[in-house]
Amino acid sequence: MELNREHFRAIIFHNFRRRLSRQECFDELNSLYSDKAPSYSTVKNWYNEFNRGRCSIQDESRAGRPKSVVVPEKINAVRELIKQDRHVTYREIEASLDISMTSINKILHEHLSVKKICSRWIPHNLTNAQKKARVDW
Repeated sequence: MELNREHFRAIIFHNFRRRLSRQECFDELNSLYSDKAPSYSTVKNWYNEFNRGRCSIQDESRAGRPKSVVVPEKINAVRELIKQDRHVTYREIEASLDISMTSINKILHEHLSVKKICSRWIPHNLTNAQKKARVDW
């Protein structure tokens, strides 16, 4: 089982409650999990949080825009826009889907693997069979 950040935070909290020092906690984590263990500064920061009275090991919610809007629904929406009009521009995609240029660029190039050639979006990773048959993606 792969340990995530919350698992390590629980272990740090447990060691905090056992009254181990920061260094003892770090040494124990390092001996058990070696390169997967959190850094000493992470252990120190969580000890400070627990000293201030924090009991939760989950990340606190943050206000603002989500980290990424590149979700399957947006990817499919961009794909449909391109299928409807191969001459669609970044600005038209941005206006119709209300997503940033950075996200559009990531969707087009990393997820859909298309390039703008002669003002049309063309898949650039077609297989040889698709190229011969000229099958639309």
